[in-house]
Amino acid sequence: MRINLPLPPNRANARWHWTTERRLKIEYYNKAELMVMLQKLKPENLRAANISAKIYAWALSDYDNLYARLKWPLDFLVNMGFIHDDSPQVLKWVTPLEQEIDRK
Repeated sequence: MRINLPLPPNRANARWHWTTERRLKIEYYNKAELMVMLQKLKPENLRAANISAKIYAWALSDYDNLYARLKWPLDFLVNMGFIHDDSPQVLKWVTPLEQEIDRK
């Protein structure tokens, strides 16, 4: 299954107030839910899954920041029922994280 999700804000070095972070997370979840609906995908509650990701961003990032940026998308997939959990027992990374510059 291929799922396209929006890129969440870069939280790597953010010092947001918890209310700001909550608002941004809700906005992100709403955008992600709309994208999933437009792709006509149905949750499967997978107990095991291989995962890979390609991030399209304005500039190259460090890998630690890229992986941190995937927290909200993975949490979204759990909350929507696509995967049972985002633990290492459920998700296995099959390729290193890819990134591509896209300034559009």
